[in-house]
Amino acid sequence: MQAPLWIIHRSADISWRDWDGLGAVYNDASGDTHLVDALSIEFLELLRGQPLSVAQLVEQLADAIPDQMDVETATAFFDRQLRSLRDLGLVEQIVAPA
Repeated sequence: MQAPLWIIHRSADISWRDWDGLGAVYNDASGDTHLVDALSIEFLELLRGQPLSVAQLVEQLADAIPDQMDVETATAFFDRQLRSLRDLGLVEQIVAPA
């Protein structure tokens, strides 16, 4: 079974700005604006191009992961962060086509 992929939920409705480690994300569908951290902005930037799994995000952001954080810990942290973005209606999981 393949790992689920993450995508931007209704990408046409989501826009964001980044200011040196702090970001604002606007969801036109809901009218909500969210303040997010730099990692969330990185996720949105990467997911804008294509659906990615948590493992793929960890791989693409490996340089940003602190040295003391192993891959398993980073994967769990990224998963929690993505679920928080999902709870805000900004990203969603999809099942990869077989």
